Amino acid sequence: MQKIKALYLSPVPDFKGGAERSLFDLLANPNIDPVLAVPEEGELAVRARAMNIPVEVIDFGSVHHVRRPFKVWHGLKALSDAWRASRDLRSTALRHNIDIVHTNGLKAHSIALLTKFGKSPKLVMHFRDIAYTAQEKAVWRLLTKLASRAVFVSRACYPDEKLPSNGRVIFNGIDPRPQIALSPGTPVRVGFIGRIHPHKGLHTLLNWVKQSNSEGLETHLFVRGKFAAESPEYEAEIKSQVAALDLTRNVTFEGFFTDPEAVYQNLDVICAPAQAAEPLARTILEPMSMGLPVIATPTGGTTEMVLDGVTGFIATDGEGFKSAIRTIISDEARISSMMTAGRDHINKNFSKHKLHTTVHHLYRELLDGQHASATEVVKSPL
Repeated sequence: MQKIKALYLSPVPDFKGGAERSLFDLLANPNIDPVLAVPEEGELAVRARAMNIPVEVIDFGSVHHVRRPFKVWHGLKALSDAWRASRDLRSTALRHNIDIVHTNGLKAHSIALLTKFGKSPKLVMHFRDIAYTAQEKAVWRLLTKLASRAVFVSRACYPDEKLPSNGRVIFNGIDPRPQIALSPGTPVRVGFIGRIHPHKGLHTLLNWVKQSNSEGLETHLFVRGKFAAESPEYEAEIKSQVAALDLTRNVTFEGFFTDPEAVYQNLDVICAPAQAAEPLARTILEPMSMGLPVIATPTGGTTEMVLDGVTGFIATDGEGFKSAIRTIISDEARISSMMTAGRDHINKNFSKHKLHTTVHHLYRELLDGQHASATEVVKSPL
């Protein structure tokens, strides 16, 4: 059967985080003949060419500088560049005989949307962010309405209670990982993984670690990741907090890990104490797939992965964190059962194979002119 030709439009040229890793999961779909379009040369182009994927450069111009929270004036100033980029995108799609244009971010959505004023392929918008403000929610609704199909990486990514008829929840997918052998001792080795930004809640976790140690539940926190460039003051605040809480001997900053497997090694539990809603954190998906316990706050798409007491721990405060640490130390049978359930849940509902199959089905449905009703999140059988 002939493969579907899809052009994937990225709003960034380099790897920023999980969105770009998930984009490459889409590019690896064996049912698709992909083309990657980027705003300029960079890491994404280099890696795509190494995979023998054609790369096109679509200059975003001033659109590249539009930031959240949205300001109408900034959008109006960038409109002419967006229109020019959309014409380049349309001609690129026609040159490659593209069936589907699949956009991977808000700036890409906006540029691709302008191609709908002329003859263009079907448009799939992939939403990997959560709308926080009333203005952002209105933008989400409008973009979704104008897309041929809208894909949300978790139910939390659409702001209304009911999905629109053209909306689909399709989870990010990961490959099966080898299971980690757990042997928690004292102190319990807690991992904080990923980009260090105030929204990720490291400052909250430090308070929880202090409370835990103060009550005799010995924990040592390993911080693995880089501080976010957009919050330069946060690193100093965190280091000052560590000193103020007298946690210097209980916290180790290990920097960025290039090996996605090594980053989870020699840990007893991962804690994801996000303070803002997260779409679908890979730093929860990945350790769960390896059989590592996860403690997380109930934000965004997290509760679609972490089912409290079944596949992991949900904690809203220091008491919840201490309860989870106490269970890890004292109840080996329960932890073993929970981690098996978590690993099964991830491998069944969040696999890369399922991602590829579901996206291909969506493309096929769209090209064949079908209009199935909106599909909600697959319910866990657990």
